Amino acid sequence: MPELVPWAGEDRDPDISIRLGAVPCQLDDLVHQGPFLQIDTRGFCLLILEDVASYLVPDESTVIVATRPDAPAADIRLFLLGSVLGFLCHKRGPFPLHASCLAIDDGAVAFSGPSGAGKSTTAIHFARRGHRLLTDDICAIDVAPSDGPRVLPTFPRTKLWRDSMDSADLNGEGLDRIRSGRDKYDYRPPGVFLTDPVPLRAVFLLEKAEPDQLDGIVRLTHPVKIISALSAETYRPQAATALGRERALFTAQAKIAASVPVYRLTRPYDFARMDAWMEAVEATVRG
Repeated sequence: MPELVPWAGEDRDPDISIRLGAVPCQLDDLVHQGPFLQIDTRGFCLLILEDVASYLVPDESTVIVATRPDAPAADIRLFLLGSVLGFLCHKRGPFPLHASCLAIDDGAVAFSGPSGAGKSTTAIHFARRGHRLLTDDICAIDVAPSDGPRVLPTFPRTKLWRDSMDSADLNGEGLDRIRSGRDKYDYRPPGVFLTDPVPLRAVFLLEKAEPDQLDGIVRLTHPVKIISALSAETYRPQAATALGRERALFTAQAKIAASVPVYRLTRPYDFARMDAWMEAVEATVRG
């Protein structure tokens, strides 16, 4: 798992054990069944990707993976570090926001939005401005600290389409594809990766500006609207519902709404004015 940073802390038992092993094709007593995901009354999560692997998450500290013959290792890791990580967040407690996140000055700034909103592209452009990447796609937020929510860094990589790499003047030569057959690549920004939790200073909700619409930044002020927006950007919410985590999610969203500024960032889905709105974001975060 080359995406992960080697452990440099004290010697102790691991928080999560990931191993290869036999995985059932079907769980009993289901509370959720989708095209790929099953969750039963015990809280077992079973993710099945026919051409890649099956992943069983029976508790908050165990993942069992049954790989398919000839499945590329990158494909197996993609879902392990994506959906499976989201299930673990729901089981272990951190609130998983569907966002990319960087450290700007001494605080974490998350850029959230649906797939295709430009989260990873935004992250890599900010990284190119000297800000350090904390996480891409899943932003795990610990809301328990008394001094406010903190982002738990995951791994130092972004998943970039070719046009996003071109926009940031990145050479894709030698980079691995995140999944076979797709023109999307695993890019790891240079520099030291932050491993300690970072205070969450702001959340920006990415929205596309229509051709006749001005881009800009607007702060949300109504708690209900903030909670609703955070709920819409929760990672794998169907799993949280099936696991009985609705109250915990609402509590996490309410804590973020009460202590962290949340903004709507409206901008074109092109790269023409990227420097201008990145400067606007930096100015907003710095006050």
